[in-house]
Amino acid sequence: MRSLISFAAVAAVSSIAATFAQAQSIETISVSPDGQTVLVGGTNRTVYTLSAGTLEVTDRRYVSELVRQIVHGADGELVFFRDDADTLTAYKTADMSFAWKASDVDDMAYDPRSGAIAVLDQHYKDDSVSLLFAATGEQTARVAMGKIKSNLIALAPGADKALILTNYTKSDAEEKVDEPDDLTKLQKADFKQLHDGYVSNVVTVDFGTGAFEMSETPYRVSYPKAVRMDGDRMMVLRTNMDSMMLAPDGSGELIDLGEDYFNYAGIDAKGETYILTKGVDLRFVPVAQDGPEGLLKGERLRGGPAEWITAMAEAPDGTLYFGTNAYRLLKVGPDRGKIEIVPVF
Repeated sequence: MRSLISFAAVAAVSSIAATFAQAQSIETISVSPDGQTVLVGGTNRTVYTLSAGTLEVTDRRYVSELVRQIVHGADGELVFFRDDADTLTAYKTADMSFAWKASDVDDMAYDPRSGAIAVLDQHYKDDSVSLLFAATGEQTARVAMGKIKSNLIALAPGADKALILTNYTKSDAEEKVDEPDDLTKLQKADFKQLHDGYVSNVVTVDFGTGAFEMSETPYRVSYPKAVRMDGDRMMVLRTNMDSMMLAPDGSGELIDLGEDYFNYAGIDAKGETYILTKGVDLRFVPVAQDGPEGLLKGERLRGGPAEWITAMAEAPDGTLYFGTNAYRLLKVGPDRGKIEIVPVF
């Protein structure tokens, strides 16, 4: 069995944290609920609209700030842009006219079931998390947490609770110990997390009561590729051995993805398959380890620098879209049979 843990996959997808990519790259992708339109944003501060059927660019919209996240609302009437100015802006998809705006948004998580958005404000004096009604931007709840150095957020289905992971800090209580020699790579990574002298906190937020609880954890995270809820735990996927599951009480375990380095890590909306990438090659790993892995090799870009995946999104029918640091878009159908690749310009 490849994982140190076992868990039930769920369909509710939380926030995908901002992609950390190189200077010119696609940063975020979102697919409309009807599966007909794909929006792509990146470092050139242009949001492209593409036809999902033809992959042709049908519109280009310049934005003043770099857009880190694009998320379509569940009813298809609104689309949300979170940018580098910590602004969340909602647009009407019919004509891309302005709908509403919220400021001080360092991270966000959207729950399609409730139509709510959790927004994380990493203020220098007082971190807080608020719940917004996505249709109007109205704030329905706010929980101030003090200066906890919040880092990541995952929103529970139904938007009644959220889990937040703080940045790590040095701890004298966690004694640094050299790892034994007889450990596997995954066991070594887990041992290091437990004995590296750094700790974080898992924060459980209850929007109904306005209360929050903090539990120290020996696990820490930097540069995640995907963040979501899985049951009552937070799943964090990274591009090395430190992908993990974290519980509200601070307990956690690493997830074995089978390799110790790749360029991107994601999971499908059903929670059934990990998607791991190297360059423009895609590897599909069953979460339950109950079937064979899949592999699709993309045609590499010739005559240019090394290319790799920087963003991922999934359409309602299971079609996957990937963006690269060379402004190319990859499309893989639900049967995972082939890759289509087009430049985006």
